[in-house]
Amino acid sequence: MSLNSTPSGERIHIGIFGRRNAGKSSLINAITGQELAVVSDTAGTTTDPVSKAMELLPLGPVMITDTPGLDDEGDLGSLRVRKSYQILFKTDIALLVVDSTKGISDFDSAILERLILRILRRFSRRRFRITTLIASMCPT
Repeated sequence: MSLNSTPSGERIHIGIFGRRNAGKSSLINAITGQELAVVSDTAGTTTDPVSKAMELLPLGPVMITDTPGLDDEGDLGSLRVRKSYQILFKTDIALLVVDSTKGISDFDSAILERLILRILRRFSRRRFRITTLIASMCPT
């Protein structure tokens, strides 16, 4: 089976999570080498998850997804946050992106705890290694 024909369900799913304007879209663009996600100084630019199927060595076929900020506010913001958590249910590897100019806040720590708990629940019946990574993005 070639990389392009690998079904989504057989790929390792990588989710990129964090607060608004933490650098999540910049990270997915850097990983993919493409301008896949819109990057802006305006908080809340990513309104829907943005996914890309690719090969990421040494992992192999992956599906990487940029998500809206988990600190979004208002009625529309709560829908965006819900979409982000839907991605988490499918995530094998969760990347938490923290704005290096602000450091890790209490909110970031709470997100990290939720990410770990959700992934532990997802894999509680399987024998998989769980990886949670904290990435710090510098402003460009």
